Amino acid sequence: MFDGFSRSDPASAPLQRLRGRVDLAVKREAGRTRLDRLYQEGSGKARLPRVVGDGLEAILINTGGGMTGGDRLHFRVAAGPRTTLVATSQAAEKIYRSVQGDALVETHLEVGGDARLDWLPQETILFEGGRFGRRLTADVAGDAGLLIVESTVFGRTARGESVTSGLYADRWRIRRDGRIIFADATRLEGDMAGLLDRPAIAAGGRAIAALLYVAPEAESRLDAVRGTIESLVDVEGGASAWNGLLHARLVSPTGFALRNGLISLVQSLRGQPMPRAWMC
Repeated sequence: MFDGFSRSDPASAPLQRLRGRVDLAVKREAGRTRLDRLYQEGSGKARLPRVVGDGLEAILINTGGGMTGGDRLHFRVAAGPRTTLVATSQAAEKIYRSVQGDALVETHLEVGGDARLDWLPQETILFEGGRFGRRLTADVAGDAGLLIVESTVFGRTARGESVTSGLYADRWRIRRDGRIIFADATRLEGDMAGLLDRPAIAAGGRAIAALLYVAPEAESRLDAVRGTIESLVDVEGGASAWNGLLHARLVSPTGFALRNGLISLVQSLRGQPMPRAWMC
């Protein structure tokens, strides 16, 4: 089955490879969301700095300071029944030039009955020659809410960097009550600048984002989301909703404009401020 990543065995490479894993789960206890399980391995760490109402906020950390070919990060985040959890990252994830293989981030999200999970990592920055793959899967209960935001910037746009070669492969699979309700895959490889210049891909943009909201009321939020997107500065996008899903895509010439646009859009959709790590 196509997965968008190279078949080379990173274990055979001469360079040391980054490995990180975080397994985080929360449960409802005494009327509040509380930590149920936390497993950390290698460069993967998690911190729960403060309580947000009766929910929790988790900050995921890659202590390796970035990723390159052959590196692997694995995240599993589970919100048990009737819990509220926001998960974000400490900083932007950086994907550096690859000598061999692809950097891969695998994320699995679980949302129990009447629970809410917001997956809000900061942007991924792909540098020249970087090879990056993301595999994201989620299992959501029928009455639960899940908000996913992932953004990628091709080069540090504030410094005028351009990515002319590399790999970007992104695959999402979302299940509700055990049935696939959303599947999406994007693959850009080779002449990255040329591909991003194509009208059907990014029309010259260098920063892209995808948002998915899965909830019983998701379709009712479509007009508001479209209105927010229309008001954004230096950001273009579109949104659609069907079958309890709301999906939006954004593109911008710069990472700065995209980040500001995402903050406005997500705050409007959530009715709450972004996690504090986004404001540091």
